[in-house]
Amino acid sequence: MDPNSNLSPMDMMKIQANTLYTMDNQKRLLSINEPDGGQAPALFIGITSVGQCSYYHELLPFTLIEELGCDANLSLDIAKLIRRVETFKPVKSVWMGPAYAFPEKCGEWHPNVQLIESHRSFLLEEHFPDLIERVHEKMPVTAYVIEESAIAVCCSARISKQGAEASLYTSPNFRGQGYAAEAVKCWQYHVKESGRIPIYSASWDNMASQTVARKLGLIQFGVDLSITTTS
Repeated sequence: MDPNSNLSPMDMMKIQANTLYTMDNQKRLLSINEPDGGQAPALFIGITSVGQCSYYHELLPFTLIEELGCDANLSLDIAKLIRRVETFKPVKSVWMGPAYAFPEKCGEWHPNVQLIESHRSFLLEEHFPDLIERVHEKMPVTAYVIEESAIAVCCSARISKQGAEASLYTSPNFRGQGYAAEAVKCWQYHVKESGRIPIYSASWDNMASQTVARKLGLIQFGVDLSITTTS
C-alpha cells in the first residue's frame, strides 16, 4: 500500500466492495452499483494479505451463507464454493482478478489527454458513441485525443461516496501504444480531486489491463472473486 496512506488493504477492499455493489443495512448484496442496476453476484470475496471479507446476495438462504462462510475461511477452494452456490441456483459466471490502489503520485499525463465533460462529448463520436449519452454518469471521463477524436478513454464504471472504479476502453487500431495508461493517469487525478479513492481491477485473463497497471506502478491490495448465478 501507499506508505502515505492510512488505509489498510482490508480498508481498500471494503471500499471497493461498497463501490462495486449496492447493499442493504446488513451488507447483503442487492445489485450492481450502476444507474441501470444489474444482478449482483451470489458471493463476492475480497482477499487481502491481512484477511478476507465476504458478501452474500440478499436472497441466499441463511444456512447457505453459514456454509459458504465456513468454506471461505478455509484455504480457498473455488470449485467447492461453486458447488455450494449451485445448491441455490446454477452458476452463470465466475470472475477473479487483482485489485489495485494508486500511488500518491502517478506522474503527468500526455498533453493530448483531455477531461471529457458533456460539452466535449463530441470527441467520443468516432470510436465510443455508446458513451456519449452516459458521460454524466461516468464522470470523471478522460480521453487521449488525436485529431479531435478520442482513441482511448478512462471513466468511472461505478461510483460510491468513498471510491470510484476505473473502466478503460481503447479503440482496436490504437491498442498497445500506451494511450490508455495516459488516460488513466488523468482519470485518477480527477477522482482524487473529487475526494474519492480511485480503484483499478482486472480479471486474471485480461493481460492488457494488467499491463496498464504495471506501467502505472499500481499497488495490488487484494484479489476479487465473484460467483454469479442465473437470475
